Amino acid sequence: MTNLLVHSEYDGTDEVVIGDGSGLRVSHIGSLVFHSLTRAFQLKDTLCVPSIRKNLISVHHFTTQNNVFLEFHPFYFLVKDQITGAILFKGACENGVYPLPDSLVGSSSKIMANVHEGTTIDGWHKRLGHPSYKIVTSLVRAFALPIKKDIQESIPCTPCSINKAHQQPFHSTSLQSHAPLDLIYTDVWGPSHITGLDGSRYYLILVDHFTKYMWFYPMTAKSSVSSIFPQFKHLVETKFQAKIKSVYSDNGGEFVAFKNYFSIHGISHYTTAPHTPQQNGVAKRRHRHIVETGLALLKDADLPLSYWPYAFQTSVYLINHHPTTLLRHKSPFKSLFNQPPNYLKLKKFGCLCFPLT
Repeated sequence: MTNLLVHSEYDGTDEVVIGDGSGLRVSHIGSLVFHSLTRAFQLKDTLCVPSIRKNLISVHHFTTQNNVFLEFHPFYFLVKDQITGAILFKGACENGVYPLPDSLVGSSSKIMANVHEGTTIDGWHKRLGHPSYKIVTSLVRAFALPIKKDIQESIPCTPCSINKAHQQPFHSTSLQSHAPLDLIYTDVWGPSHITGLDGSRYYLILVDHFTKYMWFYPMTAKSSVSSIFPQFKHLVETKFQAKIKSVYSDNGGEFVAFKNYFSIHGISHYTTAPHTPQQNGVAKRRHRHIVETGLALLKDADLPLSYWPYAFQTSVYLINHHPTTLLRHKSPFKSLFNQPPNYLKLKKFGCLCFPLT
């Protein structure tokens, strides 16, 4: 056991089975490192069996853990690099046995790190499998784990930074609105893998930040945005006697093309940073709400997916009439038009009707 660099007591039930079928007890498990003139070799999960007088090395473990292979010749053996084939070590054959010289095995450091030895917070962080430092410190206190008192601050863990990278949560935008049309969020959804009955493969939504009211426009192509937005601008500015002050979108070409248009009409254009759709979360969350509601309507009406433009448009109409906590339980319709919505005229989507012509 003195050759093991790091070891701990073995509490398992496995035994080392020898030729006569009997099992030998394992007392400790640890790691072993020894050096040749060219490189160091390691052996992990090495078992300490007190009743065995000779150290035995598993050829399979030795070769797989060190990326080497062995050649056994009548009077000597070679340890070679698995990739280059370079000879890393040469040993002799003695009476039909291929031993490692005592000088090689005994060249490993005698410094031991027993698991019961005190260590730093970072040491326990690694021993416990790289959990959060909050968990580490709570375990150290709860179980009175031995810890060195000279270093208390944790050091940033590079393996955690590389393998546990998560995107930081996006904070609420600093943009504010004080009246309808102060800030319009917009985004294009699509292409749909199923073309709608009207030929649509995309849709454009525009969301008023102050009232949360949405406008919905099915489109056959993204380029339709260039004709839809000027019509929308003229419609809402005439209806509500107010000017669109700001527009927030991603960096899609259909919106970037409006740079000169926005400049001429005095509209501030804000865009998301590249590869951060979360910054346009207002529009993205509306997409999810629209699509989920629309698919539920189609399923309930037993209609094919080609009716999605009509189902999604109905979804937008209904969502605009739903009270929301964002508006203190008022509906977007109420907030924008300053009058309560009329729910009595609603009919079930997809219901049977008989038109009179």
